[in-house]
Amino acid sequence: MAATRPGLRHHLARVMVFLAAVLSVSGTAAGAQPLPRVEGPLTMEEAVDLARQKSLRVKASAADARTGESMRREALASFWPQASANGYFNDQTMAPNVYTSAGNTMARNYQVFNSDRTRDGNLTLMYPLFSGGRDYYGYKAAAARADAARQMLRGTEVDVAMQARLDYIVALREAENARVTGDLVTDLQERLRISREMFDAGRIPRYYLLRDEAELANAVQMDATARSRVELALVALKTTMGVDLSSPVTLADRLEFMPATLSIEEGIRQAGETHPDLKAAAKQRDAAQAEVRAAYGNYFPQVSVGYMYDWARMQNRSEPSASNQGYSVGLVVTLPLFDGFLRENALNTAKAKLDRAVQAEGLVRQQIAKEVNQAVLTLAAAEKSVEASGKGLDQAAEEYRIVKERFASGRGIQVEVLDAQVSLTRARFNAVAALADYNSALATWLRATGRVR
Repeated sequence: MAATRPGLRHHLARVMVFLAAVLSVSGTAAGAQPLPRVEGPLTMEEAVDLARQKSLRVKASAADARTGESMRREALASFWPQASANGYFNDQTMAPNVYTSAGNTMARNYQVFNSDRTRDGNLTLMYPLFSGGRDYYGYKAAAARADAARQMLRGTEVDVAMQARLDYIVALREAENARVTGDLVTDLQERLRISREMFDAGRIPRYYLLRDEAELANAVQMDATARSRVELALVALKTTMGVDLSSPVTLADRLEFMPATLSIEEGIRQAGETHPDLKAAAKQRDAAQAEVRAAYGNYFPQVSVGYMYDWARMQNRSEPSASNQGYSVGLVVTLPLFDGFLRENALNTAKAKLDRAVQAEGLVRQQIAKEVNQAVLTLAAAEKSVEASGKGLDQAAEEYRIVKERFASGRGIQVEVLDAQVSLTRARFNAVAALADYNSALATWLRATGRVR
């Protein structure tokens, strides 16, 4: 027997390793869910819809909402009768002994066994008649928290929708910037070609040619950086949407100026009616109020009714066995007198939580008003910036056209062309940034007023 023990231990070890590997693979398969893959052109609204459906933040918030709903249903348990079936098999040499039913049901059964051997079976029912309001207000608190969780889910959708818009706008901005740098590279390549022809013809000095080559090298580096930023912006957008980062998507929208008239007063009013964060804070306050009222229930009498049907077979070692059966119905009234100040401190805790919930609701209102004001002011500034950058772009384009004509006719110098081109490129970047800021302000306005669209 001793010789076979190492082999047995080795066999058991192999079995344990195999089971651990199976559990590890199954756990990995259950936890590692592949991200969805999307392809083709993508509009901003489609990106918002994908983010609301696929975002892991939204899915986690939806799980919290389901948890709140389950806890609400758990709170209903105190309104239903509690029942337990109990069986006792007892063998003892010292009597009496007290046994109680297993589990955590409120319909608990207690038995005192005096005989050496006892076989007992019973059915116990219990129903609370009055708990001082603890059960009722406990349910109201759970229901309010479930409603708050649902509003938090809507708030998460609003946040994710705004982030998807902002990421989409950033991707558009980087794509437009890459278009500007691409046009700059194309323009410099053409100018370098002309400069080489003019240099070969002896019309310009060599340092003009060298300057154009240096400008083209700088523009190529700038274009590579811009294209890399486009890819990074797309990665951020795909992450927000909750899709596979290798998804080959293209942006179908362009940065546009869409005039909008916003009002701070109207925004605050609308946010007060629809903003999910404010609704969630109000529900949290309602839950805290219900918990305060439930804490007062500990000062009231507690009343419950119980019923038990019991069958028992008893036997002492020196006596013949006997059996007995019957039922019992009782009404229990309990008046709490002193519990070491447990009730008082529980009530103070509930009141402190209520005060915190009230203050938290006030902070949410302040934050919403702040965001609405910021969105309106930012939009107004961005609108002026769009107008100014548009005029600056037109002026820079006209200046560049004139300077190129002067240089081509031999009446200008290379530095003038380079300066005009730099001014034009900067003006195009400014116009793109102004449009991006304007559209970002519109996205934050939607978030501030608690809307997805």
